[in-house]
Formats: sequence, structure tokens, C-alpha cells
Amino acid sequence: MDKLLLGLVLICSLHSFGQEYEFGKISKEELLEQSYPLDSAANAAVLYKSKKIRYKYDKEQGFVLITEVHKRIKLYNKNGFDYATEEMFLFDSNGVKEKMLGLTGKTYSISGDDIVETKLKKEGVFKVADSDYINKVSFTMPAIKEGSIIEFKYKILSPFSRSIDRLLLQYDIPIKKIKISLAIPEYYNFRKRTSGFLPINIKESSDRQSDLFLGNSIDYNVTKYQIDSENVPAFKKEPYSGNYKNYISTLSFELQSTQFPYSSITNYGTTWGAIARGAFKDSRFGGAMKNNKYFKDDIDQLVSEISNPLEKTKLIYEYVKDKITWNNRNALIPRKSMKKVYQEGIGNAAEINLMLIAMLKYAKINVKPILVTTNDKPLSMFPTIQGLDYVLARVRINDDILFLDATDKYGEPNVLPNRVVHGLGRLIAESGNSEMIFFRPSKISKKQNILMCEMGSDGNVRGRQRIKHTFYEAHDFRIKNTLKKEEEQRKRIGDLYSLQNISEYKISNLKDIGKPVVESFAFETSDEVEVIDDELFFSPLLFLRNRENIFKSNERLYPVDLGYGVSKSYSVNIKIPEGYEIIEKPDDMGLKLSDDIGSFMFRMKVVGNTIQISVKETLNVPLVMEQYYTELKTFYDLLIQKESDQIVLKKI
Repeated sequence: MDKLLLGLVLICSLHSFGQEYEFGKISKEELLEQSYPLDSAANAAVLYKSKKIRYKYDKEQGFVLITEVHKRIKLYNKNGFDYATEEMFLFDSNGVKEKMLGLTGKTYSISGDDIVETKLKKEGVFKVADSDYINKVSFTMPAIKEGSIIEFKYKILSPFSRSIDRLLLQYDIPIKKIKISLAIPEYYNFRKRTSGFLPINIKESSDRQSDLFLGNSIDYNVTKYQIDSENVPAFKKEPYSGNYKNYISTLSFELQSTQFPYSSITNYGTTWGAIARGAFKDSRFGGAMKNNKYFKDDIDQLVSEISNPLEKTKLIYEYVKDKITWNNRNALIPRKSMKKVYQEGIGNAAEINLMLIAMLKYAKINVKPILVTTNDKPLSMFPTIQGLDYVLARVRINDDILFLDATDKYGEPNVLPNRVVHGLGRLIAESGNSEMIFFRPSKISKKQNILMCEMGSDGNVRGRQRIKHTFYEAHDFRIKNTLKKEEEQRKRIGDLYSLQNISEYKISNLKDIGKPVVESFAFETSDEVEVIDDELFFSPLLFLRNRENIFKSNERLYPVDLGYGVSKSYSVNIKIPEGYEIIEKPDDMGLKLSDDIGSFMFRMKVVGNTIQISVKETLNVPLVMEQYYTELKTFYDLLIQKESDQIVLKKI
């Protein structure tokens, strides 16, 4: 049998449990367990999870969706303590809201020969508004320590019976036992979809139920779904995972229609055309793009003398960026009036970018909205407004396309924040036409390094380095480093290259959005050259070389999501000490990945007493598909090996 298939069969035994986990019944053996038997590297493991979803008829509200959760987690070490925090997101729309009831939690630990229990208290539970329509309830289990087991259970009552939350069947820690059950009345017609790489065995059965409708007792069918799994492996987060929730194993339900007793059928299955038309008709969304009274005079003054549409676009874009500050909330719909946002100078993503669109429309610019699923949400497999959480502007000027996001103070046209770049968009028109938009750029970002140095016979190296960041490299650099003081910048450089002596640090264009960011500094190091008798040994790129391959796994089941293609170049000039000659040096080398995904070039020559090294490593694509992973891993193995090859100098 194929080894991979056999492994999946062994680790994902999908069968009914003979044992039910009773809340509060913890064994000493579980508490004494030092590591998870099937994954010794796991910092924590879900020992048991039960999720029961069912419908209950209420004569006032109609059908109410009831979700009961029971979860037990083992914390093997301090790195697993994050799993002692649980978050629930409860929907709230115009006073109709989901409620959490019956929250009970305990932490269990060993003290001597005794099991010590600590209860979760009410003051340890927090509720905050997470977005315009979502309240977040969170708690952290008390008195945790290495080896503790935490356990909690709660119930959620939802009047939003048409929406079943996406069910996670896998986590980034292993699951010993998981049990999912759903019971759906015949009045709801759902389409189910699975995602991920693990086999999912869904058992389906039917039952009968009885309720009172309008005073009459009615029997109806209930479709039941059951998933019982054991030893589910952890989803392995890899470097450049993007949003790993897009690849983890899940079960989703999309409502197609309902038909209740004494009622006709109501269809809910939607299309992107219906979503587009609905957005423009919505007074909060479509109306926000038409309302121009509150800014009209200001925009007239800003662009009245400008006829060039590109110049107009950039002026209005920068105006909104400067005037309105993002409140760090993703949103598809404005929460406040646009006039109030304009006056207060702060708003969510929808408020800011719909205002930008309204201003561009007023200035007679060809602009359309893009509905976005950011990297904070899993991509939906079907058209749904619930899968969207952001708005962008798209401008077309002749054949030029500009994507604009005014929430990003460091952004520029076609340079977007990571939350958007790693997401997916849907360009919509009032007619209902729509188009899928990928935000990952085709243009390559660059990081250019120029290093000039002089080597002493004692192995000490002194010199200067210049680093130039362009396009997305410059954008990301600004986000991470603009607010840092000079001392923090020097420390960052020192930590990055393991350099102790950094001086004369300078940075240019940091606040000049659109220009490359340029850093320069002087350095001195004695750690890059090994001196043995009358010979000097060192790697050609000194402290600039890649030291470790970040791609460690032997296989990968999902893409390498870089966000954008990048080219890193290194020009290194090393003046060797007087009285020394080169007796050993690396050969030149070139590598190419299949389908022009990437390349690597290493060149070295000697001019007088100076070694000149030129290295360029490039990944041309923002997304490397999983079938190329093995080749990519080998590519970096060879690259690192070449950059680690030694130059040997010998005293004449």
C-alpha cells in the first residue's frame, strides 16, 4: 500500500468512539503525560472536542440554532500556553444577537499526588466589539502550568438559523478525539463542502421530530451528520503559508433554500451578480459612493485646476490618506455616516475607501469598488457576502489599472497592505457584472546590497554597506521601521547580520512614499574570517550569506505564498591584505527553477588585490505551487551550500 495513504489511514481512523468524555473526569495518567505520543514536538494537544449543532423551534423566534461545545486540551509546555485562551465571535445585527450560555471551565494540575482544580471565574471572561456586527467573547483559563489540562464547555444560541459556521476538523496542534454532530430539519436545504487534505468520513442518517407550528403539531424529517475521528494530525504551518485557514481540513454548509410549513419556498443560493447589484442598491454601500455634499467644496478646491486624470486620482488618494486614519477594523459596510467620518478623521476600511471612491466619482474618474476577502478570513468556495470583509478602489485610466487602499499610510497606487495582497477580490459593477481580482503583483520587488570592505591579516573586516529597497520591499520596510529611532535601527541591523560594531547609520527616503528606501552604515567585524597559521578562511558574502534553509519539510501540500516576487542582489568587494594570495575559491554557478519560477547566479573575479563577488537570487512569482516544493527546497539547499563555500588566502 502507498506509504502516504497508509499513514493517513493510520492517523485518521474515522470511527465511532466507544468512550464519551465526561466533563470533570480527568485521569492522573493524562496529567502525568509528558508529550503527545504521536507527535512529540507538539506543545499542546486537543484530547477531546465535541461539537453538537441542532435546531430547536421557538414559537416567538422560529427555529433557533443551538451549538454545544466541549473541549479538553493538554498543555505540555510553556509554548502551548496560547491554547489556554479561547475566542468566540457572536453576530449582532440591529439588536438581534447570538448569545453564549453556560460557560464552565476548569484547569487541572498535579500537586504531589493530588489533582488540583481551578475554576474559570466570571471576571476572567471578556466581551468586546470586534467589528461592526461581531462581538468577541474571550477567556484565558486560570492557574495554568506545564502539564496542565484545561477543559471548558458552553452553549451558543443563534437566531440566525440560516448560517452554520464553518467547522474546523483540524488544528495546528494534534487532536486525539473529535466528534461533530449536526441535525438539520428538512425545511433547510444546505449544500455541504469539504476542504483540506485529510480524508473526511461523514456519516449521514435521518430521524423524525415533532414541533408545534401555529398551534398544530407537525412531524418532520431531520437529516443527521456525524463525524467521529481519532488521532488527527496537526496542520503543519510552513514558512510563507499565507492564510493557513484556506488549507486546513474543514466542513462548510451553504444554504440553498428554505420551505417552512404553510409557506412557499425561499431561495438563498446566490451569485456574484446578485451580490453586486445588492451592494449598489444598499443605501449604506451604494449610497456612500454617491453622497458628495460633505466634501464637495474641498475636492473642488483640491482638483479644480487639474485636468490630468492620473494627477487628479493621486491628489484625491493622498488627500484621503492624510485626512482619515484607519481604526484597524476591516469592514464591508460603513458603520457611521460618511459626513461624521469626514469630520472626525477616523473610520473603518469601508468608510475610508468608499469615501475615496465617492470623491473619485465626483472628480469624473473611472472608478469601481472591489469587494475583498482579506488574509484574516478563509476564502469562500461559493458566492457569499459573509466571506467578504473589506473594500478597495480600482481606477482605470486608458489602459492603466490602479488599485488604491487609503487605509494604508505607507501605500501607493498598486502597492497594497499584506492583508489585501494575500487575499482575493471581486470587482463589481452596478449592472451586476463582476470579475475576480488577484492582488499579488507581477512586478518584482528588489533588495540590492552593495558591500565594500577591507580585510586585515588578523581577520578583522572593516567596510560599508548600502541597501536599497524597492516596491513592496520598500513598503514593508516602512511599515516595520518608520517609527524606529536611530538607535533601534542600528540594533536591528546588528541583530540581522550579527554585527557588534555599527556606525554612521543613515537612511534616505523613508517618508518619501514611492521612492526606494536606502540604508547605509559602516561596520567592523572579526567574526567572519577564520585565521589558521598563515591562512585566512571566509565565505564570499561574509555576513550577508544565507545560513539556513527555511524550507525544512520534505513535502508540502499547499502553496508557498510569498505575496510578491523578489530579487535579492549582492555586490561584494573585498580588498585582501598585502602579501596574501588566493589559493582556493568557489566556482561560478547558475541555477534555474522550472517554468521560470526563479534563478540563482554566483560570479567571482579578482581585480588586482580586490575580490569581486556578484550574487543574485530571484523568485519571479508571488505564489509557488506545491508541486514545485521539492525543487524549491533543493534550490535553496544548493544556494546556501554555494554561499557557504570558502575562499582561502595564504600568506606569500
